[in-house]
Amino acid sequence: MGRDGAWNEGGTGAAPTFFAAPAVPRTAPHGTAEAPLPLIIDSDPGLDDALAIGLALARPELNVLAVTTVGGNADVRHCTENALRLVHAYGRSDIPVAEGAAGPIFGDVVRATEVHGEGGIGRTVLPASPASARPEGAVGLMARLLAESPVPVAIAPVGPLTNIALLLRLHPELAGKIAHLAIMGGSIGEGNTTVSAEFNIYADPESAEIVFRSGIPITMLGLDVTHQALLDLGSAERLRALGTASGRIAAELVEFAIERVRQWYGGDSTATHDAVAIAHLAFPDLVSVASYNVRVDTGSGPARGRTVCEGLPIRMQRYGLAPNAQVGIRIDGVRFEQILLDAFSRLP
Repeated sequence: MGRDGAWNEGGTGAAPTFFAAPAVPRTAPHGTAEAPLPLIIDSDPGLDDALAIGLALARPELNVLAVTTVGGNADVRHCTENALRLVHAYGRSDIPVAEGAAGPIFGDVVRATEVHGEGGIGRTVLPASPASARPEGAVGLMARLLAESPVPVAIAPVGPLTNIALLLRLHPELAGKIAHLAIMGGSIGEGNTTVSAEFNIYADPESAEIVFRSGIPITMLGLDVTHQALLDLGSAERLRALGTASGRIAAELVEFAIERVRQWYGGDSTATHDAVAIAHLAFPDLVSVASYNVRVDTGSGPARGRTVCEGLPIRMQRYGLAPNAQVGIRIDGVRFEQILLDAFSRLP
């Protein structure tokens, strides 16, 4: 990715330190207002998760069947309560929420509370929801919805991939009912939790490896593309100016995220990671993708959690590899902000 946010097109900016595979036609399905795409969001709310959930609920191209939670940005109990309160604040208390895995299938629990706050959503206070989490849990709810759906269902995992790996291990017969996995996670280049690894993959590399080896169609919306989807304080002002409760919530979340970015990096904008995965399923021409073979480092060394993305055909041929995922490489950041503003203008 060049300095100007482009995928080094036209020779501008610095050349990437990896092979930049060319853009290809997308394989991910997308919904329309006439035929909304059935969607399950598996998340760990989370500042950017909260924006992603709002975007999904607002778009007529998407039919959100459920929000399931996983421990990641905060403890899973906080994430579940956040999900319940968010769908309520966005006017959709009817959306079922179910709690999933508290931690990875192997290894130590990793949290991102230093970024998202102990409760996951900064200092924002949300009204209590009249609903409770569904008793069957995240994997049980996903399995039932997949089995009952007359058409395959897309899943947007925007947290650690523990629930998805468990679903595939416990209900392998339902893999064919998953239309696509639009995963927010990973990176072709540098990570954000370690120099090697992005947070969602680092939090449970073993689960991520199960998912990427599953054969299910995948789009990986990693840091290479989400760092092009930026919001700044002007974006927060525009969200607040919508005059809605949802707009105020979104503005507060963006402002808190920018505070943390300033502390860590000294910048004045924040990447809206998880909403990119949602937007990809609603807008067919927003994100450009390239084909890669993606493997996950599950070792114990400094590269643990790295998504090893091979896109060079000669090397794939040499080592008997084939593409197993499309990876986001470009997004129209200005249009993305407008999409997000429009979505929150539709919410209460």
